Parts: sequence; C-alpha cells; structure tokens
Amino acid sequence: MKKAILVIMDGLPDRPNVNFDRKTPLEVAKTPNLDKFTQMGISGVMDTIDIGVCPGSDTAHLALFGYDPYSYYTGRGPFEAAGIDMDLEAGDVAFRTNIGTVDEDLKIIDRRAGRIDDCTELLKDLNGTVIDGVKILIKAGLQHRAALVLRGENLSPKVSDGDLHTEGIKPEEIKPTDNTTEAEFTANVLNKFLPIAHKHLKDHPYNIERKKNNLLPGNYLLVRGAGMVPKIPTFRDKYGLKSVCIAGAGLYKGIAKIVGMDTPNIENATGKADTDLIAKIDAIKERYDDYDFFFLHIKATDNFGHDGDFEGKTKFIEKIDKALGKLFDLKDAIIIFTSDHSTPCSLKAHSADNVPVTIFADDVRDDDVEAFTEKDCAEGRLGHIKGMNLMPIIIDLMGISEIFGA
Repeated sequence: MKKAILVIMDGLPDRPNVNFDRKTPLEVAKTPNLDKFTQMGISGVMDTIDIGVCPGSDTAHLALFGYDPYSYYTGRGPFEAAGIDMDLEAGDVAFRTNIGTVDEDLKIIDRRAGRIDDCTELLKDLNGTVIDGVKILIKAGLQHRAALVLRGENLSPKVSDGDLHTEGIKPEEIKPTDNTTEAEFTANVLNKFLPIAHKHLKDHPYNIERKKNNLLPGNYLLVRGAGMVPKIPTFRDKYGLKSVCIAGAGLYKGIAKIVGMDTPNIENATGKADTDLIAKIDAIKERYDDYDFFFLHIKATDNFGHDGDFEGKTKFIEKIDKALGKLFDLKDAIIIFTSDHSTPCSLKAHSADNVPVTIFADDVRDDDVEAFTEKDCAEGRLGHIKGMNLMPIIIDLMGISEIFGA
C-alpha cells in the first residue's frame, strides 16, 4: 500500500493585487519544488465546503478529512481545547478564545492584542474560577489564542459569540440561541465571568508592563465557537489507516486528536513564521515506516493573509517551497498539496474563493499544468472538486478503495 501525505498550507490562496501587477503571492513567489511536483502530478481547484461558502479552518479540515461538517461540526471550541491538551469531559462546553485589547469604553482596539507572544501568566490565576457552581478552565494556546471550558451541570453550547470578528465595537453580550434554561444559564455564567476576567487582566502586572513599553495589553477575553465534543468515527475506523498529524498550531492538532490521529510534539514547530519547517519534514521521514497517512499543516501563510502582508506571505511561501523539496526522495508516496481556504491580503479575512490542489504520485494521470498557482491549477485534469471528494480520491490512489456494485 502506498503512503499518503496531505500538505495543507493554511490560507495560502489569495486574490490578484493591483500593487503587484495583479498577481497573488503564490504567483509572485519562486516555487521550483511545488512547480516540479505539479508538472509531475494532476491538478485542479477545490471548494473545501461548497461553491460560494466561506470556510472556517475547522469546518474545512473536517471536510478535507472526509467528515461532513454539516453532520459533525459542533463548534470550534472543543478542537481548540483538545489541541492544547485540555482534557474534556462529557457535558463540558468549550470556547475558542482570543485575548484582545479593549479601551476604557470597552471598544475593541485589536482582536489579537498585537499578536501578543504568550498569555500563560495572564490567564493562570483565572483558571479554576467558579461561577454559580460552574468551574471555568482556561488555558493559553499560541500567541493570542486560548481555550475556555465550562464544567458543571445544566450547560449548553447553544449560546452566541462574544467576538464578532470586528474592531471598533464593544464585545457582544452572550445570549442563548435557543429557549432552553440550560442555554440561558450558560450565557449568564459567561456574562458574570467576562467582566471579572477583564478586571483581572486590566490590572495584571504583565499588561501594565506592556503598556509602559507601548505594547497593546491583552485585557479582554473574546469568546466564540461554543461546542461539545462531537461523536465522530476515528480516522482508522473510517479508512483503516494509521495516521499522524505534524502541526504546531493547537486547532489543527485538536481536530486531528478528535478524529484519532497521533499528534506528536515537534520541537520548534511554532505555528508562526519562525516555525522549523525542516523539522516538520524530518518528522514525517522519521515516522515514514510507522504510519499510512500523514497530515502536515503549515499555518503562517494564513497569518500573513490576516495581517495583509503580501510580501511576508510571498517570502514565507518560498520558505515552504524549499522545505517541501525534501519530500522528493520518499518512496511509494502520494503527496497532496492544497489549502483549507483562501485568506486574501486585501481582505485580511477568509474568502469563499476556491483553492488550488495538486496530487503527485508515480502513477497518477498527469496533465499539462506547469505551475502551482490559483490560475494554473484551474486548468488541470482534476477539475473542480469539493473538500469531501478529496479523501475518496486519495484512498483510490492508495489502492484500497472498495468497488461500488458487483
């Protein structure tokens, strides 16, 4: 059986930029290795959820792994919590959390507190707070990210987000999204806790020091994506494959954990632009005999898109390309290069634009596509697929698909 390596370059695709000759970062970047894989493979474009649907990173990855997000997605919170090694129990409600900056009038100045480096000290004393019998667990993730978990009786994930992805406004009051007493109770617990957390963060010595250094303080918890752990078949039960996730950012490790992939910690895999891509490639090679399916996630392309940094995104794509060249010598490998969604620098947000996909294998039906770009891949023989189509294609190329019919 062949091995499969799924390379997800998060938020990679972009839109033409008038300041760069109407090209995208992927078109401007020098990518000889990705282009070589493309010339030897089959290419196309993909809507990870559906045409015109703007994917979240979580729903997109579920679809790429072959899990219908309309059936299995329960909110981002559980994936974030699992990804930073929080042990979730039945009945827990988890939230994805940003440590943001608000002014004296509680208007949001920055949803990421200037991409604050680490929030561990800020959050330490909030962990374990009890409100109305509900224990509140909170743990720092990468940079401004954290996960918040409510543990207790009579809780519900049916509550609204406090974070509307918008700056210059006040955080939203948490409200129940159905008429149950559990949802109302859960919203009330959060609405009591968030002002307490704000006062604690506002007065924290770490933030006072940041302000002295003209840095934005991380003084407010922006919560969203409430959910409980979904009931979901494991990747091995679904496909019969032993799988491993090579990633630095918590969300993607969390999704992988919940579907049963192994998630080793890779030294210096940070989920940021300084991540050690060579170490991640080496981690695949070191485990190549032990697994059937490898999920390699690369995050920083998305970060540059959200920051509107066209040149930074271009340079990081070139860094990725150099590292991916080390995959050429793997034997019996099917390597899939794609993304979970587009993050155009002009938008600084996700878009519903489709993503390029190239599948490289010794015996794949190749085409005439010469370069791995949004425009070139659209001309490929693979055509226009959806995210849920990808795993069946991979399974077939691995030689383990089942015949439908006689």
